[in-house]
Amino acid sequence: MANSILGSTNTIPLAATLAQVGRDSAGPNFELRFSQLQNTIIRRVNAEIKRVNDSGSVNKHKIEKLQKDGLKLADSVPVLAAYRSGNENNLGQLQQLIADTETLSSSLGDDDDVDQSEVDAFNAQLAIVLDRLDKIYIYIHPDINDARAIQFLKQQVDTLSALAPVVGTKADNQAVTDAVTAFQNKTQSALDTTQNTVQLTLNLEENIQSRQADILARFEDLTTADKARKTAEITNIKTDYANLLTAISITFETNKNYTAELNKFLTPFTPEPGSILNLFS
Repeated sequence: MANSILGSTNTIPLAATLAQVGRDSAGPNFELRFSQLQNTIIRRVNAEIKRVNDSGSVNKHKIEKLQKDGLKLADSVPVLAAYRSGNENNLGQLQQLIADTETLSSSLGDDDDVDQSEVDAFNAQLAIVLDRLDKIYIYIHPDINDARAIQFLKQQVDTLSALAPVVGTKADNQAVTDAVTAFQNKTQSALDTTQNTVQLTLNLEENIQSRQADILARFEDLTTADKARKTAEITNIKTDYANLLTAISITFETNKNYTAELNKFLTPFTPEPGSILNLFS
């Protein structure tokens, strides 16, 4: 009977010892497992963040269309600028051509007679007109209708070159003067059309700049929205995994406290010195 009681009292310290060992080892074991788990979670978080960053835009098609439209507009600007610059150069030449043609028209004199000196003056001035006409160039843009005014004017080279005034009267040179008058009218028409063309081109360039600004604004809105979405998603990922680690940590602390309480329960009761309970020990 005594051995049974002794065996029973020996069991309690053994359980307490095992509980103490369990409590003492729980800390280091948890720290190791928690560290391993933390590293695993960090790798997973990084993988999730990379997935979000690499994910396509929800506005992918809209953004691609904006980029395509923006590039198309950007490509059109240099073409328009070159077309406008060429026509601006033509304006100067056309204005001078009008002055040259007026001189040509008056070369045969004011009276009805045409002498050799007037014929020579006409031919000399005609050479100047033809040289000026040669300095005017044809510029074409597929989106701008310039009524082919410069082309029609340039086609007058052969007609002008064929003019041959003669000594005599104005009536003898009627075909020459009529041709010069017709050419003056075509030159003025070309000047007016070219002025309109330059202004139209400027308007198109301004319109393109406005459209480019609008495209840029919409592009920034869409990309900013995507960035905000990804930032929010990454923040949620970090928060979720942080909460997971916190829950694991709390669970460990709870288990550690439970182990401590169990250890206290299994430890044999020892009365304070001088206690009457010592009479029964």
